[in-house]
Amino acid sequence: MIGCILVLHYFTLPNLTYEHALYRMLFYLPLVLGALWFGLKGALWVCGSVSVLYLPYALAHWHALSLESFHQVLEGVLYIVIALILGLLVEKERRQHRALVEAESLAAVGRAVSEVAHDMKTPLVAIGGFAHRHYRRISEDDPDREDLKIILEETARLQSMVEHMLEYGSPHRLQPTTSSLNDLARECVQIAEPLANRGGVALSTDLDPSNPSVFVDVHRLKRVILNLITNAVQASSPGEKVVVKTQYAAQNVALEVIDCGCGIPEEDRDKLFTPFFSSKKEGTGLGLAIVKKTVEAHGGEVSCHPNPGRGVTFSIRLPQSAEDDHARG
Repeated sequence: MIGCILVLHYFTLPNLTYEHALYRMLFYLPLVLGALWFGLKGALWVCGSVSVLYLPYALAHWHALSLESFHQVLEGVLYIVIALILGLLVEKERRQHRALVEAESLAAVGRAVSEVAHDMKTPLVAIGGFAHRHYRRISEDDPDREDLKIILEETARLQSMVEHMLEYGSPHRLQPTTSSLNDLARECVQIAEPLANRGGVALSTDLDPSNPSVFVDVHRLKRVILNLITNAVQASSPGEKVVVKTQYAAQNVALEVIDCGCGIPEEDRDKLFTPFFSSKKEGTGLGLAIVKKTVEAHGGEVSCHPNPGRGVTFSIRLPQSAEDDHARG
């Protein structure tokens, strides 16, 4: 299409001003199509191609300081601006569409997971109950006792998976109260210390004393922080350190869990918060998905990025409480 329009320009007599003005308007057709089909890259590619290929004709018929030349320059500038606007609008619409599709897909997954978990819960409770009853009855030297112990452990693991599935599949009905993120961080570190000590990992805090309060569901947010700390401790080798840090910036209260572990491969980072994706052999793949769902239910966001040296940092950003924001204002 660009080639055909250029042929019309180059093989039409220069004095046919109205025809050339019409041909220049035709250049908007490939621009619109390029933006719709290929987004910002397509719009820029069409704009650049037209500019480069039309420039020799424009220079060959340039009338210095004439009104026609001034109009052509304005048309060129407008063409570039429209290319940028079209491309950016299409990219924005595509991002919104992808987000909507992802939200619908995750909602469908959540419903399916919840139904499966409900069906699994009752038989698992029965299996665990009967196995535990027989385990208590048989003597310690019975050869079946070890088998029953394995059954109990695996049943407990399945029950934990079912609880995660139910939590992910059910809507988050928050019971928020005004709380201090620093206090929550201290409590979670204290709870996680036995696990860190068993793994030979040092846990420390770096808490910003100027942190404002947050309006959160304390129980759910503590589970989020504990999940991130547990993952960081499990990813760290003995002798390494995990730091829980809080800070206040841009009207947001942030909490970071920083480890010095083996890190996360670049190709896996985009999948971290996807349901049922896990790099752990024993993982359910729902822990970080629940973290993301809980944080977003609070109006915040969670992200992960590699550290300059080793390991990764998981970051949670939450809006400060309305009461505290009003007090600061």
